[in-house]
Formats: sequence, C-alpha cells, structure tokens
Amino acid sequence: MFSRFFSRAGLLAFPLLAILLGGCSKEDLTVRQSTLDPKGPVAQVQFDVFMDTVWLVVVLFGLVGGMLVYAVIKFRSRPGDELKPAIVEEGHGNPLIEIGLITASIGSLVFIAIPTLSAIWYTDDVPAESVPLSKLSAWYPRVEGARENYAATVEEQVLEVDVVGKQWWFRFEYPQLGLTNDAKHSVPNELVIPKGKAIRINLRSEDVIHSFWVPKIAGKVDLMPGRKNHMWIQADQTGHYYGQCAEFCGDSHAYMLFRVEVLEPEEFAKWVQRQKADAPPVVAGSKAELGKALFAAKSCVMCHNVGGHFGAGAFGPDLTHLASRKSLAGAWLDNRDPVKQRALEKQTGNTEDSVEIDPATFKANLIKWIGSSGVAHGADGKLTKDVKPGNRMHYYKMFNVAGLRETKQTFTDEELDHLAEYLLTLK
Repeated sequence: MFSRFFSRAGLLAFPLLAILLGGCSKEDLTVRQSTLDPKGPVAQVQFDVFMDTVWLVVVLFGLVGGMLVYAVIKFRSRPGDELKPAIVEEGHGNPLIEIGLITASIGSLVFIAIPTLSAIWYTDDVPAESVPLSKLSAWYPRVEGARENYAATVEEQVLEVDVVGKQWWFRFEYPQLGLTNDAKHSVPNELVIPKGKAIRINLRSEDVIHSFWVPKIAGKVDLMPGRKNHMWIQADQTGHYYGQCAEFCGDSHAYMLFRVEVLEPEEFAKWVQRQKADAPPVVAGSKAELGKALFAAKSCVMCHNVGGHFGAGAFGPDLTHLASRKSLAGAWLDNRDPVKQRALEKQTGNTEDSVEIDPATFKANLIKWIGSSGVAHGADGKLTKDVKPGNRMHYYKMFNVAGLRETKQTFTDEELDHLAEYLLTLK
C-alpha cells in the first residue's frame, strides 16, 4: 500500500517540481518588467518584503501540508477496519495546541507587518539620509559660465519631476530646471533621470485614474484626478527601463507605456540643455520642408509644439526632440531594430542595455502611427486597426466642448512620407 501511494505521488511530484524549477531561472526573472530584478533601493525594499512573505508562506505550507500528509497516512483506511467498532472519544480539544496555534498566527502576522510598515514608511518620500548626496547642489552645478542651470532657492532640494497622466500617455516636467509644458519644454513618455540620485515624483492626472509603475525601480502609485500624490525613485544602474500605467483607464490602457532612461549625472545635465534647445531648421526644397508645411496644414500644430517651428500646441506631446526618442505612440512602438535589440539583451543578459535608434524602423513607425491613428478606413477603403484604439490624433473631439467640429484627417502615401521625413529631423 505504501509503495503504491508513494509511486503515484512521485509521478505527480516530479512534473510539478520540474515546472516550479523551470520558473526559477535567472533568465526568466530578468525580463523587461520584472519585480524580481530590482535595480534601485525602493524596488529592493519592496522585493525584500515580498520575499519575507514568500518564505513565511513556504514554511506554513510545509508545516500544514506535512501534517496533512501525516494524518492521511497515519489514519488511512486499512483492510479489516470496517469490522472494528468505531472509536468515539469525547473531548474539548487541547488548550495548549489551541493557544499555540493562535500565538503562531499572531506571530506570523507580526512577522509580515513589521517589514511591511517599515517599507511603507521608507518608500513614502525621500529618506533624510539620501538628501545630502541627492540634492541638486551636490551633483549638478548651478552656474556654468554665464548659464544658470537652476535657481538658488532650489539648490538644497532633490530633483523633482511632475508626472502628468493623460489618455493614453505620460507627460514629464522638471519645474526646477525649466522643462515644463508652460515653457514649451515638457518631455513625453520617456522619463530621464540621473543614476544614483533620489528623485521625488509628483503625480497627478488630467482625466481619469492612472498609475505610475516601473517594476525594476519602484512599485506602482496612482495618479488621482483632483488630488496630488507623490513617491520617490532611485536607479542604481544606467540603462533603458520599461514602465506602464497599472490602473485601467480606458480603451488603450494596455498600450499606455513609458520608458525611463537612466544616465550618469554629467550626461543628464547635457540632456537637459539639449531639451531646452529648439528643433533644427529643415533643408529648403527637401521632403522635410514639404512635411513641415503639411504639419501646419493638417492641423497638427493645434495639439503639438515644435520648438523653433510651431508653438501653439500644448494638448498633445511636445515633438521638439521627437527623433531622439527610442519609442513612439506612448512608448507602444519601439524605434530600435527589434532583432538587434533582442540579440543584445540575450548576449548581455540585461534588458536595460539598448541599441541605437534605427532610422528605418523609426520612419516605418511614424507612417504606421500617423496613417492609422483614429482613421476608420484606409486609403483602399477597407477598415484599419488603430495603433492605439480611442486616441484622438486627427480624429478628434474635445471633451465637454459643445459645438466643436469633429476633424477627420486623411493622408496619402506621399504625404505620410513627407511628414515622416520632417519628424525625423526633430532631434
């Protein structure tokens, strides 16, 4: 009987064990959005709390499961038991066992509660011990020659980034450094931060509830309409990280992604100066010049700003430095060569390593994005699938504005080519 029982149990245990072990490889843990591969102190603290809970559950499972297996074997039915009289024993339980189980349950809750509360306190705002090395004056020169990088009133503060959630993309602003939507210098969908510095994130939404989540750097925190929220993050390794909205927010919630580029502090300072510069002029008589004219004629300027070219648009993403971004369409389309990128990640075993932008892939993405977004029918009259369902680009009606005329823009293949050529000059 025993041998038959254990042989059957073994047949089930070995496949189950193989499945469990197969999910524990380092390669499976280092995917692009993995909470099990922390790259910063906030993510590390949250990972530690998770692992504390996992080990506690493993121990409890072993104890309870072991007792269950013991009881099944010890008190199993044996041949001839049906002829024996039933054993009936009256009693009120064992007080020591009951008290012990209650004490163990309370102890288990305390074991989880202490690190959980400590982590909540730690991740709420930038810790005091992180401020001295992270304040602006400690790593970012305030004045360089005749240029003032930030005001003297903020030099003892850590870098702050305002994150604004919209359907369905994120806008990032750096008010201390002059990179704001009002100043026509906001940054859409690709947050850039310095390595090893604590960053305070101010969260707000302009429409519905969204959620800011970069698994390898920090757990999610919600963006609430009409309410300010905050968190802090820090990345200890340079690279290209992947985040997304983690709260259902409408048609394209699943497509509402963003990226985080972590640079050395010196490179971050150079990036800030590039963001403040205007877009370069286009070459006269080129396809890009024709595309620039189309950009104005097709009402793109009503929603988008291009520094040095057009300045009216503030509703959609700022496109001044569009061609320097590794993603498009709310980070849904990747502007890098996918084959080369996957090969690099496999070679290094690090998903934060990144190849350069591929112009051919970028142009194809631009044509796909502009040509399909919000258009119910393609040039051939057949139904098309939106890159991001529900987006308002060139099929747009403002919320809560009575009488506003709906616009429906269509493009020929030649027009799409010219627009793409223009947008590729915006570096």
